[in-house]
Amino acid sequence: MIGSEHYRGPSWWPISVLIDGALTRGMRHIAVWWSALTVLAIGTAVLSLALEWSGVPVRAGALTYDVTVYPPLFITILLAVWLGPGWGAIPAFLAAVFLARYSGLSWATSGLFALGGPVQVLVLWGAMVTLNVHPDLPKAADIARFLLAGLVALSASSLAVFVWNSAHHLDLATGQRFWRGWMIGGFLQIGLIVVPVLRWLGRPTRLWFDRQFHNPPRHDLDYTHSVQMVVAVAFMMVALVAHGVALVVRDIPRATLTLEGQPLLPRLSEIGLFLALLLITVLATTSVFASALAQLSERERGVSLRDGLTGCYNRRAFYDMFPREADRSRRLSRGISVIGLDVDEFKAINDQHGHETGDEVLRHVTRRIQVASREEDLIFRWGGEEFVLLLPHTNPENAGMVAERVRSQISAEPLIISGTHSPISLTVSLGVAGTREYPVQPDALILRADAACYLAKQRGRNQVVHDPEGEVSAGDAPSDPSLTPGPGEHDAI
Repeated sequence: MIGSEHYRGPSWWPISVLIDGALTRGMRHIAVWWSALTVLAIGTAVLSLALEWSGVPVRAGALTYDVTVYPPLFITILLAVWLGPGWGAIPAFLAAVFLARYSGLSWATSGLFALGGPVQVLVLWGAMVTLNVHPDLPKAADIARFLLAGLVALSASSLAVFVWNSAHHLDLATGQRFWRGWMIGGFLQIGLIVVPVLRWLGRPTRLWFDRQFHNPPRHDLDYTHSVQMVVAVAFMMVALVAHGVALVVRDIPRATLTLEGQPLLPRLSEIGLFLALLLITVLATTSVFASALAQLSERERGVSLRDGLTGCYNRRAFYDMFPREADRSRRLSRGISVIGLDVDEFKAINDQHGHETGDEVLRHVTRRIQVASREEDLIFRWGGEEFVLLLPHTNPENAGMVAERVRSQISAEPLIISGTHSPISLTVSLGVAGTREYPVQPDALILRADAACYLAKQRGRNQVVHDPEGEVSAGDAPSDPSLTPGPGEHDAI
């Protein structure tokens, strides 16, 4: 089924909607909950330090593992998965800042150390998008990919641990214990807390959040946002490494000499400069290639959703766009409708004038549909001479007026092709189906509109027929849209 091929990863809202929709009741709910969870993240961060939950030795049989319990980790990850990366990155940063300040670090060092929190959230969320991980983790493959994303995110954010160790002048053994505790404890929290919560509570929680917003979530990451995320992560990692190196060099006495009796600090500074330039070059190169790949991916995705002949969206695009439009229609308390359109006697036109003329007929019909339809209506070439119009936030009774306008526009103007002896008169048959009830399955509407179009053909063509009530219900819809009549089958009547 084509509908299963579209993106399955996390959806998101930009955090700017807190300002844009501040006066709505739903956004006030979101603001309260997000603020409460942010305060909870900050409080538990300070509590974890006060209770010494960092690098706690835990025995498992004959082995001892260092485990760090850091509640803001799973709080911010859940916020990012359910709402978007910005919603998790900000609490992650604030929690780490207050943790570092409580430990006695300066504001500057605390701010740099705290960059590890946003890095972790952004890398994990970005990995979910790249790996196409469903936010509810319904399958074992989703869980495995999510755990892999978590491990990558923990590794990236662990750079902050080295800043912590250097800032607190910890010896090597203690510093390694803290690092192991962060990695092991973080992975255990992701596996034992985040995964079960997302799997068992993810869907109802996402639906609750979804109902509070006045705009539908975004389901893709465009070129601009991809570049911004890559640059932000790169900048934060460079800042962490640079500050960590500076702290290490600061702790070395100026009188320290190498084995050859040369001053050590100038050599270390030279090595640090070389490493910094290397890191900046690697991250800059990575950012450039990531940006290029994002732009290429966006361009290829746009091409893959278009029909090469007419420029309309294709069938795959319908299943990609329908959930978003249905969600928007539901929010507006309006219906959603589809129109199935079939060019009459198209096979005869092909047989009499040739396939090149047939192609021109399809392009002409597309232009006429665009003229007659509204700005918000979406046009799809379903296959052969069949088209589908998706009418967002349109009640079924109003969809008929759009269909009649399309029919009149096409039949009123014959197609004149240079080199042919006479204009080609064109007519179309249209079937209209819609609903005000949600949730709605796209295949159900397509099947009902197709049945109505079939009746229009039977009744003499060149007319609009509304969905025959009772003939096809949503429960009768096939799981595979290929079960609806295919291109050319209507003209067999």
